[in-house]
Amino acid sequence: MQNKAFGFRVQVGGQGVAGLATGAETSAQKQAARKVTRMCLVIVTTFTVAWLPYQLDILIINQGSKAHLEGAVAFLDAAETLAYINSCVNPIVYALKWKPFRTSLVQVRDHQSAGGGLDLHTGPG
Repeated sequence: MQNKAFGFRVQVGGQGVAGLATGAETSAQKQAARKVTRMCLVIVTTFTVAWLPYQLDILIINQGSKAHLEGAVAFLDAAETLAYINSCVNPIVYALKWKPFRTSLVQVRDHQSAGGGLDLHTGPG
């Protein structure tokens, strides 16, 4: 039996957990699958919210009557801007949902609040 969530199988660490059958799904794998699913839903939702007004506006411009044309053309700039904002939001969403990034951000915040400055020098000397 192959475990799938939305048509894909998530493996934690690239290997099965010792002592379990290959097809058995551990709680860590289930949790990883839920996180991946949640991330995909966030990305799809932001994409839809950002691009749907633009696509509907283009449809109205191409298929609409002259009565609707003036309003649709006026709305086009705002819809286009919203669509392009999606390209800026996606990296932020990925970064906030990625645990190593969040951990590093907390470490930097804690270091600064303890009186330490932000040392960006990473090389020798």
